Amino acid sequence: MLIRVSVAFAISLCLCAASFAGPRKPRIVYIHAETTTPSNAIDVVGKLAGSGRFSAVDLYNANLVTPLIEQLKSYDAALVANRDGWLDRNALGNVLADYVDAGYGVVLAPFTNTGSTNMNLGGRWTGSYNGILFSPNITGAATLGAFTLPDHQPSTGVQTFNGGSFSYRPSGSTLQAGCTVSFAWSDGKPLSTIGPLQNRADIGFYPPSSDVNPGYWSTSTDGTQIMVNALLYTIRPKVLICAAAAIFGTGSTSDPRFTDPRNKLVGTGYFSAIDLYDAGLSTPTLADLQKYDIVLTWNNVNYADPVAMGNVLADYVDWGGGVCVAVFASSGGSSVMPLQGRWATGSYRLIDAMGGTTSGTQATLGNVAYPGHPTMNLVTTFDGGVRSFRPTSTTLPSSAVLIAQWSDGKPLIVASTTRHNRCDLGMYPPSAFVNPEFWVESTNGARIMANALLYTARPYIGILHSETSILTAPMRSRLQLQRRFSAVDVFTSLQTANPTASSLRPYSALLLWGNNNFADATGLGNVLADYVDAGGGVVEGLYSNVANPSANNRPKGRWTSQGYDITPESSLPPSISGTNATLGANLAFNHPVTTFVRKFDGGTGSIRQSTNPNLRGRRLLQWSDGKMLASIHNFRRRVDMGFFPPATPEYVPGWVVRTDGTVLLSNALDYVSGMKLCPGDFNGDGFIDDSDFVNFAGFYNTFVDPRGDLTGDSFTDDADFVQFAAAYEKLVCP
Repeated sequence: MLIRVSVAFAISLCLCAASFAGPRKPRIVYIHAETTTPSNAIDVVGKLAGSGRFSAVDLYNANLVTPLIEQLKSYDAALVANRDGWLDRNALGNVLADYVDAGYGVVLAPFTNTGSTNMNLGGRWTGSYNGILFSPNITGAATLGAFTLPDHQPSTGVQTFNGGSFSYRPSGSTLQAGCTVSFAWSDGKPLSTIGPLQNRADIGFYPPSSDVNPGYWSTSTDGTQIMVNALLYTIRPKVLICAAAAIFGTGSTSDPRFTDPRNKLVGTGYFSAIDLYDAGLSTPTLADLQKYDIVLTWNNVNYADPVAMGNVLADYVDWGGGVCVAVFASSGGSSVMPLQGRWATGSYRLIDAMGGTTSGTQATLGNVAYPGHPTMNLVTTFDGGVRSFRPTSTTLPSSAVLIAQWSDGKPLIVASTTRHNRCDLGMYPPSAFVNPEFWVESTNGARIMANALLYTARPYIGILHSETSILTAPMRSRLQLQRRFSAVDVFTSLQTANPTASSLRPYSALLLWGNNNFADATGLGNVLADYVDAGGGVVEGLYSNVANPSANNRPKGRWTSQGYDITPESSLPPSISGTNATLGANLAFNHPVTTFVRKFDGGTGSIRQSTNPNLRGRRLLQWSDGKMLASIHNFRRRVDMGFFPPATPEYVPGWVVRTDGTVLLSNALDYVSGMKLCPGDFNGDGFIDDSDFVNFAGFYNTFVDPRGDLTGDSFTDDADFVQFAAAYEKLVCP
């Protein structure tokens, strides 16, 4: 049965989720058999919920009742562990195998993957579903051992682990073929594994902690991190195909015009649930859409209500959900009414939806402007078939980025500079499986659709630097292995040349730091300011936000003269290093940038700003000596890191890689990609109210104070008051 831990606990989850305002956080279920010691299960749920990474963490006691597949499908992943026996190990094994087959994540832990006979799963849960092969458990004190995959997502932030005096763990080290150890116990037994399927992982310790039994794993070590990492590793995006796709008069999601695109997407292996909704019959609510990470929509017939459909999709995009629009919704013109309402009036369209559709002349993949873009991953060929439905108009808004064209120049894939959770496709999703005149199945139509969907859910990141590959390659690898980004690219060193404005346009966010001097700091500052103005986000780290003597490794030009920097140029301090410092105060515990940042060690260098100047924004995290560790801008998509991004071992004075620097950088990049600007919310509570007015009045009286600067001139003056007053009237942040 499903059990919430308590009413108070459920409320705290709701408040936490609301403070992030989207996008969707995963839902987790802990399947256990703790009938005799329920406090053990409650402890595990408390640890997972306290991480801030999940919107819900529920309990299910399978010692009493075996869950049904439809119950499990309301969750993104399940953690499975038992001390008592299962009610029916075969039935549970069957339903969990079905759950994995449907694309959802499962993490096994002792005593389900270790223990006495019949503690493990039966039924279909054998062979390819197992990770750590079942063996008796062993006990006796053990700790964290060697890493096999040190930079992979399951290992992120794992620095210490002590299993306690019991240290329940596998007695064997045999893994299912296709399963890999992420890291081991001190005696070599597997502690964390991934595989053999991409939505499967195992942990080799019993999940309850020393908070309920002093012999269990020590809560002063990283057991929670290990569990959270394993669960996140198994989770893939959920997709809703919300289309008016059925043939005229049928009104059924069993129509192959629905099922064929779904089956094609399932075949890519990128997603978990891919559900169907007939928008030709009714319009979903925002709450319906918020159960998913991505919506794919198109219409073969008119939407039930094109205005309501456009409004709810605009609300969903504003919340943070990804939306991909395809033909004919992206090009129907007046014959098949495309999305209306706010979708049309609020500039959410990328392809000219009223421009009409061209068909009847076979066309193929044409020019690709950005071949490295994640929407082009593994795409080498596309043939639209005899019909080759595609947009007639080639006119695009200024916010559109044309990624790829048809062979006749019509838009095929279009992204956005202002809304990085948006993509339009100039193709009709059903394939030749439905009609031999539709797109050719042996070409990459399914890959194009899957890539576009994944791109809207995971930001596309670029790294700007003045380093060598010795430092940049590990950074790229760590970020990419978090599985939070659709792609991570490294630009040519800024010692050599600046990127062009067009080369930056496709990126959701940039990570920038400078060590060696830039070739053209003024030109770089100008192009970065243009990028932010166009809707991009920038995360800047040392040494680009300190002022060391003779250094020319920070952006200048418009970047500093018009206030894109967070620490104003006029008060920028030099760096200090050499005295170890660690994570200090968390000033914004529920902020997305600080989520699950539990520890940070700057290493032997601990490179940071030497003073604490007033910021054109606010601090989120501090070093242990009070210096800025993370901060956000008052009114631009900007975050600063108060440390040098490269870590040990590639940069010996760098931060300790087993602490949460990668989590912090990933959080910051994710945040600026979809940052909702709220000028005037000086305390970060989501409102612009009397408390912000009091803050602004104090900044205004000081005058030479960037903390109330809403125009970029480093002052808090009448021009800023005009901006603040307009925001104050609205009260609530967008």
